[in-house]
Formats: sequence, C-alpha cells, structure tokens
Amino acid sequence: MSASARFVLVMLLHTTFAAGVYLIGKPATVTIPIPVLALFRGAVAAVGFLGIARARGLDLAGAFRADRRAFLLAAFLGVAVNQVVFLYGLRYTLGSHAALLYALTPTLVLLIGWVRGVERPSLRKAAGIALAFGGVLALFLDRAGAALPPRWLLGDLLVLAAVLAWAAYTVASRPLSIRHGAATSTALVMLLGFAMMLPLGCLGLAGFRPSGVPAAGWVGAVYLGVVASVVMYLLWVHALSLKEPSRVAIAANGQPVLTALLAWAFLGQPVTPHFLLGAALVVSGVVLSHA
Repeated sequence: MSASARFVLVMLLHTTFAAGVYLIGKPATVTIPIPVLALFRGAVAAVGFLGIARARGLDLAGAFRADRRAFLLAAFLGVAVNQVVFLYGLRYTLGSHAALLYALTPTLVLLIGWVRGVERPSLRKAAGIALAFGGVLALFLDRAGAALPPRWLLGDLLVLAAVLAWAAYTVASRPLSIRHGAATSTALVMLLGFAMMLPLGCLGLAGFRPSGVPAAGWVGAVYLGVVASVVMYLLWVHALSLKEPSRVAIAANGQPVLTALLAWAFLGQPVTPHFLLGAALVVSGVVLSHA
C-alpha cells in the first residue's frame, strides 16, 4: 500500500473514532460524575502510555528533569484543564457542536502563534481566521434562535474553552516533542496530567456508586480512555509521519460533518441550517488559513 493510501486509511479511522468520542462518550458524561470520569479516563491513558514507554524504553525521568516546568504546564493545559472542561461541556451540548468547535484547533494555534510572534500574519490567514470564527458565531446564533435552554449554550462555551486549552497545549508541547520525541513527551504529559487530576477525582469518588452507571456509561468511559486517549494518538502520530502537519490538520476536519451525520442517523439529532453554515465556514476558514 502506498504512503498516500495509508494516509487516507489512517485519517478515515481517526475521523471515525473521533466522531465516536462525541457520540459514544456522551452517555458517560451524563451518567458518571465528571471528576470520576476524568480520573478513570486519565488512569486508562496513563496505564496505556506507561506500557508504551516501558516497551520502547523511553527515558521519561530524564525528559522530566530536563524540562520540568514545561512538562508541568503542558500537562496542566492538555490534560487537567482540557479534559475536565471538555467533559463538562460535552455533558451539556450536542456531539456535533463539540466536534465543530474542536475543528477550530488549527486556527487557534495559528492565532496563538501570532500573539507569541512565531507566526507571520497575512491577509489570507486573517481571512481564514475570520471565516472560522464566523462559523462559531453561526453556531451560537443557532442556539439563541432555537430558544434552547441555557445549558446548551453553556456547553458550547465550555467546549470552546477546552479547545483553547488544547490549542495552548499544542503550542506548548511542540518544543517538547522536538527535544524528546512525540512518544516520550505525550506519555509524560499523560502521566503528569493524571497525577494532577487525582485530588479532584478522589473527591468525586465520595458517594459514587458504580452499580448505578448503565452499560452505555461504562462503554463510553472505556472508549474515552482507550480509543480517544491512546488509539487515536497513535493514529495521529502515524499520520504525521506520512504527511506534513498542515495536511493532517485539514484532513481531520471531516469529523464535524461525520459526527453530525451519525448523530442524525442513529440519535435523531437535527442537522440545522445554522450548523451547516457554521461547519462550512469553520472548515473553509481552517483550509484557507493553512493552505
């Protein structure tokens, strides 16, 4: 199989699994307390990456000693903040909206690069950013126009905050990946992030009854831990070995559309004109700013 064919296959798998995060994972956010769910997801991911680190002989301790503060910051942004806030947001919003907001990640990374002076502004990139945020505005107007309960808009805003934390993590982790390798840096970030979530997670365990969680909740929790935090990472790293990051980011933008289609087909969630407009603007903006 050629490299191009492998890339298409890997991105199809990644996009499909990503859609599952928002649909299969949502029942877990509704039936399991978020601190407990975040702790469970973090524990599964930590065990998975610890196994990868040992199998590959990665020097996690040496990497941490060399860049202690940078790793702590990356773990705080990418795990402690991003995962907890995302799970709260997903509890309140539709999976299709969460997927569309996460498609903003490349645009927010570019915007942070401008602020830090590591990216050079251009009219084309500015137009792409404007289009992408126009798509988010269309999404929020859909909420207001449909007169939906405030918790749905709250969910969108929480997911947007999680996306911002993820974009900041992406920027903060890039130098670490260059110096120590993607596998080492990600494994260490996952382990540190899990340690940061331990206090909140342990508090959430008080009064928690596992027997009260339905099967769909546990399936979602396992999916978030195994597929979202381990399998999708491995697919993403493999995709980056086949194509440049900008191409991978653009290819990943099919997930909001697939999520919306699956939610419509299996859950009966409506695909509104505002969502279609928002999706078109966000995807067009990302492609334009990274072309």
